Amino acid sequence: MKEIVKQNIFEDDLLKLLNLFIESRNFFPFAESAFLHYCVFGGKEFEIAIELGAGIEIITLSSDILDDIQDNDNLTAPWMNIDQSVALSSVFTSYTVGLQSLKAVDPKSDIVNSILKYCLDAMQGQHRDIINKPQTEEDCLEAMKLKCGSLFALANVSGTMLATGTYNKVVESYSYSKGICEQIYGDYSALFNPNRSDILKDKHTLVNLYLKRLFNKDSEELLTIFKNKNFFYGLLSKKEFMEKLKKAGVTQYASVLHKIYKKKCETDIEKLNLDKHKIELIKKQLLK
Repeated sequence: MKEIVKQNIFEDDLLKLLNLFIESRNFFPFAESAFLHYCVFGGKEFEIAIELGAGIEIITLSSDILDDIQDNDNLTAPWMNIDQSVALSSVFTSYTVGLQSLKAVDPKSDIVNSILKYCLDAMQGQHRDIINKPQTEEDCLEAMKLKCGSLFALANVSGTMLATGTYNKVVESYSYSKGICEQIYGDYSALFNPNRSDILKDKHTLVNLYLKRLFNKDSEELLTIFKNKNFFYGLLSKKEFMEKLKKAGVTQYASVLHKIYKKKCETDIEKLNLDKHKIELIKKQLLK
C-alpha cells in the first residue's frame, strides 16, 4: 500500500500523512479476500493479485476514514486528530490513488467499471446513513448492503474477475450478505463504545428503530436513558446495560438477524461451481 502511494504522491507532507493512515491498519481483510478469490478461481499471477488487494485496501481505508469524519467517530484515529480540512483533502487523495492503482492492474478488463460501481453504491449507502434516511428494518438492511456489502463485493468480485475475466453473481450475493453481517455486528458492538454509539445520536440503526417500536417497558427505559449521554454512562454498569438490552429484546434481535445473513452467506457460497476444499477456504475466510 505504501509503495502504491509513493509511486503516485510527490508532496512530502501528504505522503507522510497517508503513510501514517496506512500504518494504523493492522488487518487487511479485503485484500485477503480478494487474493483468496483470485486463487480459488484459478488465478496464477500472484503479483498482480497482490497489487489488486493493496489498491482495494487503500479504497476501503479511505471509506472508513470518511465514515469516521462524517460521523465524528473513532476519535483516537490519526485522521481524527488533525485539522479536518487536511484530513478530508488527504482522504480524497487516497481514494483517487486507490482507484488509479486498480486501473493499472488490468486496463483492458471490466474490473475498473465494477470497482467504480461498487464504490458509488457504498458512497450512496453512506449518504443514506448520514441523512438518517432508513425508516424501517428493510430500509436499514438495504443501506447496510450498499454501505458495507458493496465493499466486500468490490473485493470478492474483483478478485474473481481478475482470475476468470467474468462477473460472478453468486460471489456478489454472498458478499452483500457478509457486509450486512459485519454491519449488524458493528452496530451492536458500538453500543458499548462511548465514542461510537450511534444510538446516542439518534441514528436510524436497526437497534434504534427496534427500540422505537416499544415492545416492552425496558425498550421505553432504554430510549429514555439514551436521550441523556451523561445519564446513560453514569447510570448503568456494562453488566446492567447488557441485561437491559436482553430484557428489551435487542440482543436477541441482533443475534437472529446476524445468524440469518451469515447462513445466507454460507448457502450462497455452497452454490459456487468449485471443488469442495476451495468452497471451504472461502467459508473459512468469510464466516469466521
